[in-house]
Order: sequence, then structure tokens, then C-alpha cells
Amino acid sequence: MPHLPGLGDLECVPGEPFPEITLPVDITKYVSAPSLPRDVEAWEMFLKVLFYLIAFVLDIVGNSIVILIIILNKKMRTTTNILILNLSVSDIMVGIFCMWVHVGNQISAEWIFGEVVCKVNNFIQVLALTSSVLTLTVISIERYIAIVHPFKPKWSPVITGSIIIADWVLAIAIATPHLFVRKQYQQVCSAKWPTYYIDKDCETSEPGKIIYYIIEGCIMYFLPIVIMIITYTIISVRLLVRKTPGVVITSTATTQQKAKRKVIKMLIAVLVVFIVCWTPQQVLLIWDVFREKNPADYVSLLKYVALYVAYFNSAINPILYGGLNENFRKGFSEAFRCILLKRRNKITPSTFLFISFPVSPGINNGMENDHYGFYS
Repeated sequence: MPHLPGLGDLECVPGEPFPEITLPVDITKYVSAPSLPRDVEAWEMFLKVLFYLIAFVLDIVGNSIVILIIILNKKMRTTTNILILNLSVSDIMVGIFCMWVHVGNQISAEWIFGEVVCKVNNFIQVLALTSSVLTLTVISIERYIAIVHPFKPKWSPVITGSIIIADWVLAIAIATPHLFVRKQYQQVCSAKWPTYYIDKDCETSEPGKIIYYIIEGCIMYFLPIVIMIITYTIISVRLLVRKTPGVVITSTATTQQKAKRKVIKMLIAVLVVFIVCWTPQQVLLIWDVFREKNPADYVSLLKYVALYVAYFNSAINPILYGGLNENFRKGFSEAFRCILLKRRNKITPSTFLFISFPVSPGINNGMENDHYGFYS
């Protein structure tokens, strides 16, 4: 920890808490925080604002369209689409409460948003991001059940609603510590975790911070990525190796193979985008918790890029779950046609790629077709 004025005569007892002190006015000499960037050049400021403006517009517009399509069209309100609706709400919160504060924090050498925003903004950031990641994980589980175990009962509205509530409760629990540790010190908005001496040389440690970020990393990255890899791998393998019973004409078989490839491409896209967007931020976060020395100047730029990429995941999600979805595109057209012409929407109830596997009569208790949809 940096040496602060007035601490030279203190006796350091291992295990004892670091004393409360009155910080000097020029705290910037002694505190290193993400909210204390170096002065930036005009061109760099312009690029940062431009990049965030692009991400903000994609986030707000894309997720708003997805929400409107689902709300305005009753036939779109399937289990998966309700989860996507929840995902879009979380992602819009990222755009509204996270992006503009982060870019403002990067182009100003001082914290300009006040004490309340210092506390609440970080809470909302972690709340929205955690809910978004948890929802992505739940979607992968729901799709696994629907495709790999198609004869199991689908989630009822009560179950889906309960899962969404649990999602937000867990996100609130993960985010709440930031309401207590985030404080503004003159020009700086920084976290002050309980600190304890670890030896007589006055070296200190923040065990609560370490435990918290390990738990947060597991919930927001490591556990979701393991679940998504397992579920999407099993789904892909199941679609590839599934053999259609009965006689299938060549054109039908070709159509089915194309449909399978679309599903697998979507699964791979979702997983790759999640890994690419979240890995840099999580690696830097864990490194920052365990680092022993003050970071080099270039690390602040790496943190900026890593957090921007993590935020950008919220802008990409509506493209993955909506823009690449044919029925969402139809839903967009139908929903706004309904508004303009006051006509009933006629979109089909399926909400994503629909794969039909004809089977021989008598199979599946007399069912003529066994249907598997990625989003059904």
C-alpha cells in the first residue's frame, strides 16, 4: 500500500484493522483508481466518445426493438423469448447506467458525478451486468432441456417467472457490497474495503475484497462459461448425430442439414462472443485484486478497453438473439405494421429456427412429426 502522511509512527500489529485516517486534500498523489485516469488528448477523447456512442445506440435501439416485438406480439411470448426480454432489460440498464459514466470518467481527470452516483452507479453496473450474464446462462440451460430432452415438460410461466426473480435477487446480492465500499474522496470515486495489517512492516491486505471478487468472478464468468460450453456442446453434438427415423426424401434431408448448421452456428456465435467480450475484463479484474505493485500507466488503457468490450456484449446480444432470428425480423415488421395500420399481428408462434424431423407412423405414440426448435 502507498505510504500516506501521518502513518510513520504507527505500530503495526498483524491482524489489527488499518486505522481510519483523514486523507489529504490532494489524495490523487496517494490513490490509484480506475476513476483517476490520466489527462487525455483531444483525439483520444473523441475516439472514446465515438466508440461509446456507437455501443450506446446499438444497445438502446437493438434491445428496445427486441422488447417491443415481444410485448406487442402475444405469440412471441414463449419461455425463451421471455428470458430474452429479461436479458434485453438488463442490457438496456448497462447502456443507461454504465456506459455514459464510464466514458465520462475516462475523459475527465476528476470524478464529476457526485457522492450519490459514486455509490449507486457501481451498484447498478454490477446489478445489470450480473443479471445479463445469469440470463444468458439460464437461456443455455432452457435450450438444453428443450432440445436434448424434448419430451420433458416445458417451463411454465410460474417457473420462468420464479427463475427471473431469482436472477435479480442474486444480482442484487452480488451488487449490494458496492453501496457500502464505494466512496468519494475529493476528486476520486474509489472503493474502500476493510483493511488489515498482515505483518509488523505495516503491509496490509483486504481479505473482504479478495473473497468478494473471487465469488463475483465465479458467478459472472467462470461458472456461466462452463455451463454454456457444456450445454451448447451437447446440443451441437445431439443435432449432428441425430438420425431421422423413416424414409426422408433428399430435399427434406438437405433442408434439415442446413437447419442444423444454422443452429450450431448460432450456438458457437453466442459462446464465442461471450468469451471474447468477458475474458479480458475478468482477467484484469482478478489480476488487479492480487497485484502487489502499482500498475503501469498502460494498464489503465487496457482496463478501459476490457470494460468497453464487456459492455459491448450488451449491444451485441440483440443482434445475436434478435437480428439473426428470422421470426424476430418478421416480428419487427409485423409489430410496427400493427401500430401503423392498427391491424392484428399474424406472426407465427415459433420464435427461432424450427427443425422438423419426419418419423415413421406409430413412433412417438402416434405423433407424425418430432419437432425440435432452437427457440420454441
